[in-house]
Amino acid sequence: MRKIVIGGMTAALALSLTACNINVSEGDKPAAAGSSSPAGSAPSHTSSPGDTGGSGGSGTPRTRHTPTTPAPQQPAQQIGSKWGPLHYLAPGKYAVGHVVFFTSTDTRLTIAGGDCPDGTPPPADSFKCGIDGFDAWAQNAQHDVTVRFSGQVATSIQETQ
Repeated sequence: MRKIVIGGMTAALALSLTACNINVSEGDKPAAAGSSSPAGSAPSHTSSPGDTGGSGGSGTPRTRHTPTTPAPQQPAQQIGSKWGPLHYLAPGKYAVGHVVFFTSTDTRLTIAGGDCPDGTPPPADSFKCGIDGFDAWAQNAQHDVTVRFSGQVATSIQETQ
């Protein structure tokens, strides 16, 4: 009994050492320890009668994969401004192109013509409006805008014609 257990442990150790040799850097060719196969051949598993491929008893060879380290995340690039059609997503949440942004009470709105979103006429010299009523204004008609950002918050929205 002791011989079988020690023999099984030795075989398992030999297989695990061979499996560890799979991780190779680019340019290197995998070669199983103690094999005489050419450097370019893929690792193979030779089964013998009664080989069950492990404790599962399925008869299928098991493949061990060493986990790879995930690539470091690139920091998100800050977008200074974006031009395009304005899309309403939810109260206070909009999109221009594929850029989603929010508004705040400090967001400045400049319209190209017509009334401000709250229904009042804009000052004749600046066309600057408050953000009140902006949700309905964005939903009721198509507006092409240039949006300037500070993070994900719009600092200014300028309607273009």
